Amino acid sequence: MANIKKTPGINASSMADISFILLIFFLMVTTMGTDYGLMRQLPPMSQDPVSDEKIIERNVFVVNVNMSNLIQAEGNEIGIGELRLKVKEFFNVASEGDNFPVKMDTVVEGIPMRLNKTAVVSLQNDRGTSYKTYIQVQNELAGAVIELRDEFCRQYYGGKDFEDCDQKIQDFVGKKVYPMAISEAEPVDKSKLKKK
Repeated sequence: MANIKKTPGINASSMADISFILLIFFLMVTTMGTDYGLMRQLPPMSQDPVSDEKIIERNVFVVNVNMSNLIQAEGNEIGIGELRLKVKEFFNVASEGDNFPVKMDTVVEGIPMRLNKTAVVSLQNDRGTSYKTYIQVQNELAGAVIELRDEFCRQYYGGKDFEDCDQKIQDFVGKKVYPMAISEAEPVDKSKLKKK
């Protein structure tokens, strides 16, 4: 009988260790994508009872964005570049007339001031509105309020921007003078509307 030589098997005991080390290596050197969201914070739950007071039409600035990404402010079609200026004009406490919010004269720390009384921007978009346009509109609305806060603080608080003022001033200006009063209505789906 001939001697049959057996081929030695490959020692695979270290393969699991090598695979594990490679996995750890790729996890350490791979960069993960970061999700960015809207920097919005919901207001705290109000303890005050719900008011039955009717909303005065002139205190609401209506912005609509349709499914073709066209923007309307107070029923007039405008470009994205005009939106910030229109919102600033609406919120500005110096604006006078029946098309602007009701103003309230008051004295704060010895300084006579005029404040908006419940001025709000109402935004409504279509479900077909592009995300890019939606974000641009949000940025312009928030940017208008931020610019007005800065201008107000520069005028009344020694030339400082809103962010450079102390917390007490920021609370007053942010809550009483120029609150971020932007209301967003539920999006409308034009494709589901019944035709008459």
